[in-house]
Amino acid sequence: MKTTIRFAAVLLGATLLAVFASESTGNDEDGFEKLYGQFYEHDNPYAEIISRSEENFEELNVEGAILSLDDDFTMYEITEEGAEERVRGIEQVREALSGVFGSGTWRGANVYKWGLTDNTLVQIEEDFYRTEDGGTRAVKSLVVVEYRDGKRWREWRFKPQDR
Repeated sequence: MKTTIRFAAVLLGATLLAVFASESTGNDEDGFEKLYGQFYEHDNPYAEIISRSEENFEELNVEGAILSLDDDFTMYEITEEGAEERVRGIEQVREALSGVFGSGTWRGANVYKWGLTDNTLVQIEEDFYRTEDGGTRAVKSLVVVEYRDGKRWREWRFKPQDR
């Protein structure tokens, strides 16, 4: 219950950040840079870790990607039933990433960072997967990542659904 309440607060903060971003930036690149600079602390100690992790992920480097993870890393998916644990610990991450990278179905992603402050990163991810008929399927997620002691600690994913 406590975890669900905390995530709801983080999700509310991310939503408000998105509202401000969409209202403030429009098509004005200078406005975007001003907002991006305001919410993304480039001198944040986690910025380098995030960048390194993304490079390893894009290169499909499983071992490099998990270097930034806390031993106690946990990924949750937010569903209608609440927060559901999907992956816990480095070995489960290694197995999951090896499966995704090894299958050849993941084709890449667009990542839109909304904010980085203190130990929390908020972003939208649009992952692309090869379908059986040779096409591509896109999966969008709102992602909130918490860092602890220099490592990626907890990740919360919410996948909006068309209704």
